[in-house]
Amino acid sequence: MANYVKEDIDRWFDYSYLSSKRMIHVGSHDAEMTHSEGESGTDCQMSEFFIKAITHLNRISSTQPIVIHMNNLGGDWYHGMSMYDAIRASTAHIYGICWGHAMSMGSIIIQACDSRIVAPHCTFMIHDGFEGLVGTCKSVEAWAKYTAKMRRRMYEIYFSRMKPARPRITMAKIEELCSHDTIYTADEAVSQGLADWSLETLDDPYKFYATDNQNAKWQPTMKLGKHEVGDEEETGDE
Repeated sequence: MANYVKEDIDRWFDYSYLSSKRMIHVGSHDAEMTHSEGESGTDCQMSEFFIKAITHLNRISSTQPIVIHMNNLGGDWYHGMSMYDAIRASTAHIYGICWGHAMSMGSIIIQACDSRIVAPHCTFMIHDGFEGLVGTCKSVEAWAKYTAKMRRRMYEIYFSRMKPARPRITMAKIEELCSHDTIYTADEAVSQGLADWSLETLDDPYKFYATDNQNAKWQPTMKLGKHEVGDEEETGDE
């Protein structure tokens, strides 16, 4: 069992970030649900904290894996995509573990991870989301066009991750699935290609990986699976 000093425990519970173990926890910052609309979800606080943490871990080591624990019921597209981009820009292999919710924006962020793990009772949900446009007629028209581009980008993200598991999936089918709330159990999310495997133990990120090798970054050409870390990789022996 790993040894934790009191300072590590304090950092994990106070800041949801433990650089010594390369772990980040991503959840609603409004943990007491005092937010006027319930949990805060993906917002500026979440994204600013996350970008700082993942950037710092990459500066410490660009090769040692990072484990992200997520419980995300959705939220803002723009802040969510900043988190997505930060994960994709990471040179370290990223393990994402979804707990509880991977809904809406939460289901998109996890797609950036190299190895996507889902807890057995996590609920996945994909949809087009909501957009409240205000302003002049021409401003509304401009934002509506931009929103259509971003919606297309969302379909492309899902498509690139679902295609290896469902070779016959099409963009038209993903558009249909996102036209309403489409809800999946953890096992269904794996079978649909939205996750790589269902969590067995908290040691999963140290025992398995989904890409071609343990240090590889995910690429659309990869055939993903659940690969076991070899003894030499676990021990670090040459």
